[in-house]
Amino acid sequence: MTHSTANRVESSVRRTVAFVVVVAILVTAAIGLRITVANMKLTFRKLPVELPASLLEIRKDLGPWAQANVDRALPVDIEHELGTKDYIMRDYIDTRLMNESDRARFLAAPLDEREAMIREGQIRLENPAARVHIALTYYTGSADTVPHVSERCFVADGFKPTEFEVLDWAILPRQSESDRVVKVRLLNFEDQVGSRQFRPRQVCYFFQVNGQYEHDPIFGVRKRLQNLFERHAYFAKVEMVTDLGTTEAAAPVMKDFLTYAMPEIERVLPDWSQVKKSENQNVKPEPVRTTSSK
Repeated sequence: MTHSTANRVESSVRRTVAFVVVVAILVTAAIGLRITVANMKLTFRKLPVELPASLLEIRKDLGPWAQANVDRALPVDIEHELGTKDYIMRDYIDTRLMNESDRARFLAAPLDEREAMIREGQIRLENPAARVHIALTYYTGSADTVPHVSERCFVADGFKPTEFEVLDWAILPRQSESDRVVKVRLLNFEDQVGSRQFRPRQVCYFFQVNGQYEHDPIFGVRKRLQNLFERHAYFAKVEMVTDLGTTEAAAPVMKDFLTYAMPEIERVLPDWSQVKKSENQNVKPEPVRTTSSK
């Protein structure tokens, strides 16, 4: 065997040994990872959490706030872009701003007639702009980030954010004052499309994710969704829009609406304690349904 041939053989043996060593390391790492995942009960894929009640079961009348439009499904392409079929898009009117006669007619009417009354100006309001649009959307079974936030959606529609603040609002139906507080994001958007000149829009949003409330879609929602120690995952986004001109005018209106809406919103969203209980029992969580007067 020549010297060059011997070198080639030696080089081939070294490559084979190196390959075997690398494969052995990878196999050992894979087995170690599986053992670690099993022992620590880590979960990379999240199981979905069923809603205990349809979002459509949220009452049409929330205290003095009355629903003013019919619940309709979005066009298929928009629904696909939204990324979920569990949602409601509603307008609510503060009936305290109606005179007694209009209030009685409005509350007695079905939703399609209410919608016509508002559209045709049959109802007189002290402040015609004092209404709230609410969008409640629900997502589950994924550890991915939040698909839609106002900072992206409104900018894409030609609006520019001019104000932004994070506020603490005591809006939850809890006994303790400290337990009632939710951090919310409140923004003001001004129309940048000259041909439209829409009034400024005020937007407030926050999330319920795995039983907790968050205002930050990345460091709040996504961080909780990607918790490897959680087997299940869900989040709901609560978003409100007004055109009251300023965030200063919009904040008390939105906060007042939420004090009446949050008991119903919490009623139709999952009870995380029951989800955790089902995990401990290794059974599928059963939706807990409650009734509500329509």
